[in-house]
Amino acid sequence: MAYTVLARRYRSQSFGDVVGQSAIANTLINAIRTSRVAHAYLFCGTRGVGKTSMARIFARALNAPATVPDTPTIEDDDFVYPETDIQQRMADAIMRGDDLNVIEIDGASNNSVQDARDLIGSAGLAPTANARYKVYIIDEVHMLSTAAFNALLKTMEEPPSHVKFILATTEPHKIPATIHSRCQRFDFKNIPAGEIKQHLADVLKTEKIGADDEVLYQLAVLGNGSMRDALSLLDRLLATGETPLTPTLLESMLGLPARERIVSLVDAFADGDVTESLKLVDALLATGIGQDQLVEVLIEHLRQLMLIAACGKDSDLVELSAESRGRVAEQAARFDAPGLVHMIALCDGLARNCKSSSNPRALLDAVVVRLALAEKMADVTKVLAGAPPLPTPRGASAGGAEKKKLAAEPTRSREPAGPQTPPRPETAEPVITLEDPAGVWSALLNRVESVSAFAWVDKVELAGVDAAGGVCRVRPRKGHRDIAGFVTPRQCDRLAAELTKLTARRCRVELVEPRTGPAAQANAGETSSPQQGVGQRRAALDLPLVKDVFDVFPEAVLLDARKEQDENAENDG
Repeated sequence: MAYTVLARRYRSQSFGDVVGQSAIANTLINAIRTSRVAHAYLFCGTRGVGKTSMARIFARALNAPATVPDTPTIEDDDFVYPETDIQQRMADAIMRGDDLNVIEIDGASNNSVQDARDLIGSAGLAPTANARYKVYIIDEVHMLSTAAFNALLKTMEEPPSHVKFILATTEPHKIPATIHSRCQRFDFKNIPAGEIKQHLADVLKTEKIGADDEVLYQLAVLGNGSMRDALSLLDRLLATGETPLTPTLLESMLGLPARERIVSLVDAFADGDVTESLKLVDALLATGIGQDQLVEVLIEHLRQLMLIAACGKDSDLVELSAESRGRVAEQAARFDAPGLVHMIALCDGLARNCKSSSNPRALLDAVVVRLALAEKMADVTKVLAGAPPLPTPRGASAGGAEKKKLAAEPTRSREPAGPQTPPRPETAEPVITLEDPAGVWSALLNRVESVSAFAWVDKVELAGVDAAGGVCRVRPRKGHRDIAGFVTPRQCDRLAAELTKLTARRCRVELVEPRTGPAAQANAGETSSPQQGVGQRRAALDLPLVKDVFDVFPEAVLLDARKEQDENAENDG
């Protein structure tokens, strides 16, 4: 007797058996219950998610409702359904694809306009005596030619009352809009890995074959949302004849890198061990693993680490067995989510660049070295919070690590080597009062001289101090009168904050107009009004757009402002 593959042997026989598509199944059942069955349906979705199985079950529910559990019968006085045994024979033929009233057409091989005309001609014929409907299931309907689609338009819009169309496609964007508008569309979603794993476990239980949970999870993930793909992989494992099914068997049969070696590689990344990382990659490639496959498996492992780091090991997003969750969670604790995101991005870029590179191995080694530099992926928030520094990579010099440590520490005085003396108690910094204007100004200049945001302070001088009101007035120095147009109120407020720290009282800084007069103009080498440029800059600072810029860039400086002249006035002149 010929062997039947698992994907066909365990094909869904009822609406409830279609894994992961309960919403579509309930909608079709309710359509039958309320007698609202449309004349044409469009089933969209990736391969192996149940489109054709759902189409057959729906056709079976229309012509042999007694054989489909929990499916009502369409009430119609003009038609009487046959006995249950007859319906069962019809149902078996429908599920095998042999029924005369449920015609399955492959759109890829019957895509010509003549094929469409033959379909239209046969659609006018009534179904056999025992069937109520003639159902046409057109698989891969997007493969039909434009002429074939056009020939079907009228028939699909107003078919005979006994005809139902069910179109299935993996590429709905290739279906003409005119066909879309004549169908009820249902989008089949990818099946979650957890549901695929449970179905595989049920199949193996029926087959009386043992398997590790880790194997089932790997098969479910490799199925990539397709039940048929997962069952096909399981068929390949069963063909080896070895039981129970183990991860080692799966890796050897599919040519996957050993999971333990991938875990060791990521541990080397966490340790910052560049040498060990390169050795592990070389050992993996020496076993015959393709570079693309290695990167793909590494990305998937890093994804699981990222999900655990971001959502916790008990999250439903983590597609691992209970045993693997614990081991992977321990490894995930050595990374942070931002670092893992960066690692995945590096691996993804490697996968794309290797396809067009003449030396992909060099790119792989370069990325491995980059991934092994664990200290480059530290979470900045943890460093600022005082988290312990990352371990020094093996092979790195102790002096280099010490330099990095000292560079990361805040600047502080270091005592020379020798006998340690008890630290002297810190004394409070003396407070400078506004009654000493020269001392206040000198101390303020010393305080802000190394801050780039206060570079403009060198271009102004002290004009006076109002000790009672806490106001310090400054004005542009000789030869720097344009600075008045550069300094914003926000910058004056920041300088006032520094002054407040020095005097221990709330202060305010005001920028007054520069000294004017013929001597001042001569010193500056200007012939125009000294207030003209300043007034234009102050007017520019009041513009809403300029204010928005200074809100985003508070340290920005307005260098110049010019008022555009009226073009008509220039032409008249």
